[in-house]
Amino acid sequence: MTNDETSESPPELEQLPVNPGHIRDVARIELDNLEAVVKDLSLEDWKKMSAVSGWTIGDVVAHMDLALALYARLLQAVSGGAGAGKVWKAFGKLGEKVGPVAGPAFSAVNTALPRIIERALAPEVVKGRFESDARKVRDQLDHLDSGDYTRPVHYAGGPYPLSFFMALMVNEVAVHGWDIESRLRRDAHLDEPACSVLPWFYWSATPLMLKLPAGTSGTIGVNVTDPAASMWWSLTDGTTGTGTIPDPDVEISGPASPFVLALAGRIPGEDAIEKTLLSVTGNPFLARTFLESWKVF
Repeated sequence: MTNDETSESPPELEQLPVNPGHIRDVARIELDNLEAVVKDLSLEDWKKMSAVSGWTIGDVVAHMDLALALYARLLQAVSGGAGAGKVWKAFGKLGEKVGPVAGPAFSAVNTALPRIIERALAPEVVKGRFESDARKVRDQLDHLDSGDYTRPVHYAGGPYPLSFFMALMVNEVAVHGWDIESRLRRDAHLDEPACSVLPWFYWSATPLMLKLPAGTSGTIGVNVTDPAASMWWSLTDGTTGTGTIPDPDVEISGPASPFVLALAGRIPGEDAIEKTLLSVTGNPFLARTFLESWKVF
């Protein structure tokens, strides 16, 4: 399931071994952090290049304005029970069938649209839109109850539970926050709340997001800190697990922040191994291949 294969049935995700209420709390924390960063941006900061190739910091804020508007609508619809309705099911099936063909076109639109918005609107207007959409997301998060976390969302051939999409939002908000902050201060990193969710988000989404070259095999053991978490992958048979795996072909250990940033495509695999606090033992080529083969949908 982790190699570039197609399947008639949707990929089955591992359940996130994180309390959904905690994921919601982390989403609010990361949203607050990003709001504070955006609020303090100067006009000079706005024009600087971000960590996203080809995007200024203003482009990233414009993108997040669009993303948060979508998350607000998603949370409202799913908490109201609409995520499993006919429209959402049809949308999910359409995305499953059309996505592989239309993906490059959608990607091009997603890349261009924030730049169009950022150049058409003054920074203060974009900031105001962002703050408004962030407030809507926060309000929707505050209205969720425990029964909402398992409500189905039909996406990428799902359904997948709403808690998975909250973790996806944590990933987008935290990583794009780093995209901005890393260009403004040298000590930028993902904070501990984000790192309590994101390693497990990638682990859970392995069937959706790990796109290994054909023929890749071996075992990967990961032990991160800040906070502590241990997980493993068997690339040979496409299985995953929590805890440790005996005698892995690659063992990755160290802070969770550079590990997640490598999976998110922000730190090249070789740099993650050689220039961060991550420690890698075993097959270095397999380690780089693993770190660089993740595609966030």
